[in-house]
Amino acid sequence: MEDFKYHKEIEEYDKRRPFIISEKECYQRIDPETGENIGDPIVVDVAIKELKRNGFAITYLASIIQMIDNIGNKKMQVVKYILKNMDSNNKLSETVREIAKGSGCSLRTVSDTLKTLEDCQIIAKKTGTVMLSPKLAHKGNKFRERFLMTKFFAIQKDGNEEKTTD
Repeated sequence: MEDFKYHKEIEEYDKRRPFIISEKECYQRIDPETGENIGDPIVVDVAIKELKRNGFAITYLASIIQMIDNIGNKKMQVVKYILKNMDSNNKLSETVREIAKGSGCSLRTVSDTLKTLEDCQIIAKKTGTVMLSPKLAHKGNKFRERFLMTKFFAIQKDGNEEKTTD
C-alpha cells in the first residue's frame, strides 16, 4: 500500500518537473535560409519552457534561490560539504557530528542548517543519512530522477517516523 502512495507522489512530481518559468523574455523570428531577423521582436512577461534531460547533473535556479533565501552565509559551508561529499544516489551517510567536523562548523550550525533544508524539502534525513532532493540536482535521465525521488520520499517517511517515536 505504501508503494502506491510513493507512485502517486512521483506522478504529482512529474506533472511539475519538466518546466521552468522565467520573466520578461524577448523572442526574435529568424529566416532559416538567410539568418536575418523577420519582423519586430516579441516581448513576453512570462515564459514557460520545457526542460530537456540529457543525462547531466540537473540544477534548478528556483530551488537554489529558495535555498539561498532560507540559509545564511555561515550555513552555506554545510551545504557545500553535503554537495561535495554526497554519493551518486544524492546521499551522504554521515552523522551530524561527522558533518560538523568535515565542514568545520559547530554541531548547532549543522543541526540548524539541516532542519532548514529539511523544512524546505531540499533534503530528507534520517539517522546517519542525508539525501539531497533529486529535483535540485542529480546525475542521470528522467527515469533515474524518478528512481531517486522514490528513495527521497522513503527517507522523508522514515525520518518523520523517527521524529514521532522520539
